[in-house]
Amino acid sequence: MDDRPSQIELKNVSKTFSLGTRENVHAVRDVSLRISRGDIFGIIGFSGAGKSTLVRLINLLERPDTGQVLLEGHDLTALPEKELRGQRRGIGMIFQQFNLMASRTVQENIAYPLFGSGLSSREKKEKVNNLLGLVGLHEKAAAYPTQLSGGQKQRVAIARALACSPGVLLCDEATSALDPQTTGDILRLLRDVNAKLGVTIVLITHEMAVVKEICSHVAVMEDGRVVEEGSLYDIFSQPREAITRRFIDVASNIRKTEDMLRENPENLGVKPGDVVARVDFKQSSTRQAVVSYLSRTYSLDVNIVFGNVEMVAGLPLGTLVVSFSGAEADVKRAIDWLAGHDIRVEVIAHG
Repeated sequence: MDDRPSQIELKNVSKTFSLGTRENVHAVRDVSLRISRGDIFGIIGFSGAGKSTLVRLINLLERPDTGQVLLEGHDLTALPEKELRGQRRGIGMIFQQFNLMASRTVQENIAYPLFGSGLSSREKKEKVNNLLGLVGLHEKAAAYPTQLSGGQKQRVAIARALACSPGVLLCDEATSALDPQTTGDILRLLRDVNAKLGVTIVLITHEMAVVKEICSHVAVMEDGRVVEEGSLYDIFSQPREAITRRFIDVASNIRKTEDMLRENPENLGVKPGDVVARVDFKQSSTRQAVVSYLSRTYSLDVNIVFGNVEMVAGLPLGTLVVSFSGAEADVKRAIDWLAGHDIRVEVIAHG
């Protein structure tokens, strides 16, 4: 249980949209979440899961039908509009499509939220200059958005969102319009912002690879509900829900291996009668010579069809797909041994 103070707390929040007919869309259903100060918290789900509506409920761009939204202990849903506007200054937001003003330069886009802030012209200029340095765009200060790449536009959007020194940064599919290399650059920048400024980041995405790269905690949404929540490592090592396992499998490419097993098992060296199993390791078990031990101890031929060991949240996590050739009783004993040593094993093909 995370005992750090929560910066954002949602209590039984729901939101329904009317389409103007008898049909209603239940975008968010009775969601409760706690996001601790300094977290990079990922909310993942497929299109239509309700994640973008949920993030707009955090800063009350959408007002919940029921439930409470608390920021630093203040119930935003109970505030009058003027006080709510003041609280919103503590929440920055970036979007998939950048939302920059085409008629303003990079430095003018970044400075825009500072109008009415009470800062002097010198203070505004100094702040914009510092933000340009933070996002690595000093040389683009006088450029216009049309002269920038997608990654540069998102860097401007991040700097603009940080102009009012928010404690929270909401990122709604902020990397979805970017290529993989640029996505990595933006995620590294967000991690840097989190580390240097202590800003709590809430990241909305449909890509588990993005979550794996940057987040400390994750909530998985489906049909408007949070169906699973936990630390990044716990979610990856012990997924409970089918949708979570589906996201993780796509991120590790294991789904392609399983497709090949169904279509052309012989191309992967799997023979008729072999038992094929998925084996998931975590922490200390990733350092064990499991395959050679099973082969020696139970007189089996153990062929690695797919293998992947990676670091998740700084801890090792591994997945193998192996085929066992040998007597059925020996295969069963080997699988039982795995299950008895805190190694998750699932038979995915038999004979």
